[in-house]
Amino acid sequence: MKLAREQGALYEIERITFTKALETFDSLCRAGSVSGDAMLFVNSIASTCLSHEDGKYINSHWHELCRRMVVEITEEEEIDYEALERKRDDPGSSGMFALDDYGSGYSNENTLLQLAPRFVKVDITIIRGIDTSPDKQQILRNVVAYAHPRSMKIVAEGVETAAELRTVIELGADLLQGYFLARPAIVPGDIAPEAAGIIRELQRRKKD
Repeated sequence: MKLAREQGALYEIERITFTKALETFDSLCRAGSVSGDAMLFVNSIASTCLSHEDGKYINSHWHELCRRMVVEITEEEEIDYEALERKRDDPGSSGMFALDDYGSGYSNENTLLQLAPRFVKVDITIIRGIDTSPDKQQILRNVVAYAHPRSMKIVAEGVETAAELRTVIELGADLLQGYFLARPAIVPGDIAPEAAGIIRELQRRKKD
């Protein structure tokens, strides 16, 4: 990122990221490789936003898909809130944000307040070993308690063991990400049988 900034390439990276992500998502949707309610999460540079012209181009080509696109803002760099408001109002934007890697970098409660994201992705450093760490459990419990009354969804990043999966579900995580569930792939695969079994078991318990 530092090199791209020094070379003045941030804008071009942002433009290519959005157009290529939407092109690929469009192809997957047309091929029936993803479900009709699947959402597209796109990593965005917090300090950079597309021009009005590029936003209109994206909206004209992928209008329906743009409504299913979530812009991920990473906390590895300082947040430019004016740029975020322009992103939210962009003609090619759904207005939905995800706060990525919550709990790392510049992460703090002020970011959560200012961004008002639809999704909060809790960083792997908090999720890893959460089944044996009361402190990490309390952090996740606190962010769930803040997010749920405000219609925010919690994404647990980096779930790599059965014990971590059970813990984050029991603490209120809404969505899950990690090698224990599935490996990254262009075409999404099925959830690993062991993970799927644990999820079904915990869902049955919740209903009982």
